[in-house]
Amino acid sequence: MSRESALIVYDEGPIRHLRFNRPEKLNAIDTEQHERVIQAVRRAEQDPAVKVIVFSGEGRAFCAGDDLKAAEHIWPERHLKRLVDLEIGVGPLILQEATTVIRNALTPTVVLMHGYALGGGYDYATSCDFRIATEDCRFGDPRVHRSLWAAEGWSYKLLRLVPGGHAARVALLGEPLTGLEALRIGLIHRVYPAGSDLTEAAHGFLLELAALAGETYALIKRHILEGLDLSYPAALAHQPRLEFDFTN
Repeated sequence: MSRESALIVYDEGPIRHLRFNRPEKLNAIDTEQHERVIQAVRRAEQDPAVKVIVFSGEGRAFCAGDDLKAAEHIWPERHLKRLVDLEIGVGPLILQEATTVIRNALTPTVVLMHGYALGGGYDYATSCDFRIATEDCRFGDPRVHRSLWAAEGWSYKLLRLVPGGHAARVALLGEPLTGLEALRIGLIHRVYPAGSDLTEAAHGFLLELAALAGETYALIKRHILEGLDLSYPAALAHQPRLEFDFTN
């Protein structure tokens, strides 16, 4: 594990940690960081020893948002054919790709949030299976105040996580929630006291996830994701399939 990297990747038994390491920028995400995350999640998904993927952040925050002051953007070659002559370039595409890779991962995904989880950090968090925060964490999407909005699928995801009234407060008013407020509306799953080391505090929960039958978890998650917009009869009839080798 190199602490020089902007994304620290290390294993704690069956738990694969992906830790943002740009504390001087409150772990704001630039294009290269999105690309690191995409590749790290894909590698974790291909490693049978990895049972849980956990996101966290060094320093005072999980992630304060998108790095709007990045000196330059290095766009992935696979997206260059869709490059537009604007400052955003193909930024929305790489953000979509990163959050989709996280959302579709069949290995359990968890985010540990302290300080701030805003903008791009909020997008990452709402793409994970489980969200854990300190009580005082500031969680939400203030981009509306900059006449910006994220094209990564939040309008689809948010209304499937919380009722419309709460979604309006987060998305239309851009009001950040504390960890306690987000817990109350069901947007996060667990909170711990302010100042907690979440990697330590949530370790028991992470081990619980790691002990689950991975094939069953993957099948249930795929069933949930594929059935979100089906009618009830169609959902009952829908049978997602995963191919597993049960001989080992």
